[in-house]
Amino acid sequence: MPSEIKGTSRLIIRKFLHDWHNWEHMLLVYAARGHEGMGLVGTMPDHEGHVPDLWSIAARHSSPTSSVEEIGRWCLSSGWASTNAPADMRLTVEECDWTFSVRNTLSEIRPHQYGNTAYGWRGGYFGTVHIENADVVAQAHALMRT
Repeated sequence: MPSEIKGTSRLIIRKFLHDWHNWEHMLLVYAARGHEGMGLVGTMPDHEGHVPDLWSIAARHSSPTSSVEEIGRWCLSSGWASTNAPADMRLTVEECDWTFSVRNTLSEIRPHQYGNTAYGWRGGYFGTVHIENADVVAQAHALMRT
């Protein structure tokens, strides 16, 4: 499992409600091309530097007996759903340079009635996305104010 991945691709960044009780949002990032057949879904620091852990959020929203695959699928689903989020709640950036710090990995999807992928990926990496372009970061932070 890599600890860091660098890439350039289309990123979809969206405001994502992760704590209903406290009405807390975070910035969720989905790399449209992934990395070597694996989905990349992560969080990025908000304007105050907070970076919630997507895997922990998925585990909290899952059954206490959920498997690693079920938690990973929750993360992949949340990332893939970004492609259909309302336009005022997402930012799509073409050919954006990024660095992805991997915290958790779903190394494979077990075969199921539809194949052995989830949302087009054979597994996934989950962690923190760092974007160097200050304009993109500012636009992402602006999503948190909507």
